[in-house]
Amino acid sequence: MPDSIRAKWLPATEKLRFLVAGGSTTAVSYALYLGLLALDVPAMPAYVVSYVAGIVWSYTVNALWVFRSRLHWRSFIRYPLVYVLQAIASFALFPFLLQIGIAHWLAPLLITIIMLPVTFLLSRAIVRR
Repeated sequence: MPDSIRAKWLPATEKLRFLVAGGSTTAVSYALYLGLLALDVPAMPAYVVSYVAGIVWSYTVNALWVFRSRLHWRSFIRYPLVYVLQAIASFALFPFLLQIGIAHWLAPLLITIIMLPVTFLLSRAIVRR
């Protein structure tokens, strides 16, 4: 493929892979969350475990598939910085959503929708540095 065509289509392909990777991260972490609930793990610990597992999954898929790079401890340690801020907001939002009557099975999905623009903006800022 000529370089000019590759340069034009690569960003679109990478964006599509990023969206698919994000969808897989949500699916994996949500499935884990529901599985932990099925094992009678309380909602908040189940959410925390599935959230952390989602970060590991996201890093792996984004590094290997989306950005086609190797896994490195250095980037693995830096990658979650965006998620630290997201986690603080998400963990604060989770009990609030439960308190206002949102079902425990629905709360993580609503948080994902609410936090998506924040995550995108923070991720973009880190990647472009």
